[in-house]
Amino acid sequence: MTTAVIIVVLVLGLVLIFTEVAVIPGFGVAGALGLLALASGAIAAWTELGPLWGGVAGGVSVLGAGGMLYWLPKSRVGRKMVLEHSQAEAISQSDRSELVGRRGITVTPLRPIGRARFGSDEVDVMTEGEYVGSNQEVEVMTVEGPRVVVRIPDAT
Repeated sequence: MTTAVIIVVLVLGLVLIFTEVAVIPGFGVAGALGLLALASGAIAAWTELGPLWGGVAGGVSVLGAGGMLYWLPKSRVGRKMVLEHSQAEAISQSDRSELVGRRGITVTPLRPIGRARFGSDEVDVMTEGEYVGSNQEVEVMTVEGPRVVVRIPDAT
């Protein structure tokens, strides 16, 4: 293998791993082929160019893959894949019985599920089937476990 082919194989490995992480969820064919390409490129560099360049190729491969894993969660694509709230926060929101009777403002349209703000808390809510637009006042009717059922309050 020539030096150019070794470089192409290493870059292809990094591209395949990036594709697996950013585009295709899970650890599948692209990720396995990417790891195989990185290993093949490092071994080819070791045998063709000597231990120094083999070590450099292996190090660059590890640093490149690690850099992508570090960079990806900070990128726009990565932020779409990462949860904003922790699981503990989601579990703690399941007891919302104190909200019954309170009024709040919808943050998103309720079709029939969306989000509403009650004071400083933003809560997942649902209607009994009707559509409610954004920035509408709603009142909590019932709380059934994690379900918070709201309606538009009567104008009395």
